[in-house]
Amino acid sequence: MSRGVVMALAAALVALVLLLTFGQRGGGSSSATGDVFVAGLEDSIGEIERVAIVKANGEAVATLERRPDRWVAVDRNEYAASASKLRQALTELAEARILEQKTANAELYSRLGVEDVTGADATGISVAFTAAGKELPTVILGNVEGSKYRYVRRAGEAQSFLIDRNPDFPRTAAQWLDSQIVNIASERVREVTITHADGEVVRLSKTGPELTNFEVAGIPAGRELLYPGVANVIGGALRELNLEDVQPAPTAPVEQATVVEVRTFDGLVVRVTGTKANDESWISLEASADAAAAQAAPAATAATPAEAGAAPATPPADPNAEAAAINAKVGGWRYKIAGFQYDQMTRRMSDLLKAPPAA
Repeated sequence: MSRGVVMALAAALVALVLLLTFGQRGGGSSSATGDVFVAGLEDSIGEIERVAIVKANGEAVATLERRPDRWVAVDRNEYAASASKLRQALTELAEARILEQKTANAELYSRLGVEDVTGADATGISVAFTAAGKELPTVILGNVEGSKYRYVRRAGEAQSFLIDRNPDFPRTAAQWLDSQIVNIASERVREVTITHADGEVVRLSKTGPELTNFEVAGIPAGRELLYPGVANVIGGALRELNLEDVQPAPTAPVEQATVVEVRTFDGLVVRVTGTKANDESWISLEASADAAAAQAAPAATAATPAEAGAAPATPPADPNAEAAAINAKVGGWRYKIAGFQYDQMTRRMSDLLKAPPAA
C-alpha cells in the first residue's frame, strides 16, 4: 500500500472521529469532563420566561411562567410559584459540570433514568427553557447517584453524563408553588373562636401577649384541662401555615364547614372556613381589621419575640394594610393543608379535657 493511500486513510479516519464527536455534542454542546453541562444557562437565568417540566408519558409536571411581578404555575390556574425554589434549581443546574461520560446506547438509558420522557416507563424528567433570543437545550434529569450527583442527557443527543450536582426539580405542580399561605405568630394571637358545623363552639384567649398559655372558656363543671398549655397549639395554628395544594374557591357556600376566627392584639382578624373529608382537609381564608383592637393594642405587640436564631418579626402598624395583603394573596383560592394542621386548628372541647372522673 502506497504512502499516499495510507495518509489518505488516516485523514479520513480522523475526519470520521471528529464528525462522530461533534455529532454527539449536538453542534458544540459541552461534552468533556469538567465542562458545564448546560452551556449558556448561567448567563440566561435572568432572561428565562418559561420553564416546562415533563415526566413519563409526556405528562406535564409544571409549567412556570414569568409575569411582571412574579412567577406563576400555569398548571395551577396561575397561582404564585416559588421564585426562590425555581432560581435555586436553575442555579444548581447552571453550575453543574460533567464528571464523566456515560452510555450513548439508547438501550441502556433506562438504567440511568435518562430515556425520553415520552415513554410510559420513563423515570426521569425533562426540563425545557424559553428565553428571549436564547437557544437552550432541553435536558433530561435521570437517577440520582449517591446523594449529590445525577445522571443527565441533553434531549436529542445520544451521549449521557454524570454531573457533579443534583438539581432539585420537584415532580408535582404543588411542590413548585409559593407554599406559605399565612404566617401569624401565636404571640400575636389574642383570641380564637372555633365554631363547628354541629354548633359546638370552643373559645380560647389571652389577656396579654406576654402570657404563654391560652385560657379556655366554658369548661364544664367538674372537668379540667389535660394540662395548662393544651390549647396553645390552636393559638399557633396559623404560624407558617403551608399548603399541600391549591384550587379556585367554589362559588357556592361551603356546607357543613367549621369556622375558625383568629384575632390578634394588634387588630388583625383572620377567618378560616374549612372542611375535612376522605382524608383531605381544605380551607379558605379571609382577613379584616378590628379598629378598636388596633387602637387598644399594647406597645408590647409592636414586635413579636424572635425564635432562636431568627430576627424579630414586626407586624405592620396598620392591620388594614396587613389584611389587604393577605386577601390579595388568598382571595379566590382554597387550600389543601396537612391533616394534622387542620385537626390542630379545629379541636373540640373534648380534645382539651381530661377524661371525666369515674362515677
